[in-house]
Amino acid sequence: MKQPLLYLYLMLAGVNLAAEYAQETWLIVLTKPLLLTVLAVWFYGRVRPLRGGFERLLLVGLVFSIGGDTLLLLVENGPRAELFFLLGLGSFLVAQLCYAGAFGQYPGARREGLVVRQPAWALPGLLYLAAMLVVLWPGLGMGLRVPVAVYACAIVAMATAALNLGGVAPSGPWRGLLVGVLLFVLSDSLIAWNKFVTPLPYARVGIMLTYLVGQLLIAYAGWRMAQVEKGGTRSRKWEVGSRKF
Repeated sequence: MKQPLLYLYLMLAGVNLAAEYAQETWLIVLTKPLLLTVLAVWFYGRVRPLRGGFERLLLVGLVFSIGGDTLLLLVENGPRAELFFLLGLGSFLVAQLCYAGAFGQYPGARREGLVVRQPAWALPGLLYLAAMLVVLWPGLGMGLRVPVAVYACAIVAMATAALNLGGVAPSGPWRGLLVGVLLFVLSDSLIAWNKFVTPLPYARVGIMLTYLVGQLLIAYAGWRMAQVEKGGTRSRKWEVGSRKF
């Protein structure tokens, strides 16, 4: 039952992307809330019993992502009220803080992580944050400036926390996790650019593609990393690889 759920996620993702391309609203409304629900159930089935903060916070992040998807769906296909946008933003904010918290809970992250050992690795995220805020600021209404700024800080914190796992997490899953997080950041950046700067061609397809692949990589890599965490040790190969990073 566990692998079929992953295949179901991939099938739903394909249908959703086709619906976004064809602008079939009913099919978007049908598939979007199911996507992260299926992925969260798959992840829970893989990591249970939940013993540590790493897998628990990842699961909570997936659950709040479901809330974010549903609330933003109301903005796109319902009353289009700013309230639902802010609620959806808040739900994804919690999801990203949960992901960042999960990465910080991984064994060794707070003492031996890449950014902890070499703080200069935090600079790319800070530069990206500054650039995005400079670009977005003129298009933001007064009521949105603080929420968007807080949200931007959260996604950069999430990405920096994922980067920090270099040297403490197994290299293969860590790379997959980092790519997934960066795709999540890219998806949010496309949303912001499309909404507050200038409309992009096929924006919805690009936003959903990067988001769905990003979430899949985060869940899959997180499951593999949780296996190592529960084992209480890392293989010699991973240890050697981390020293050479």
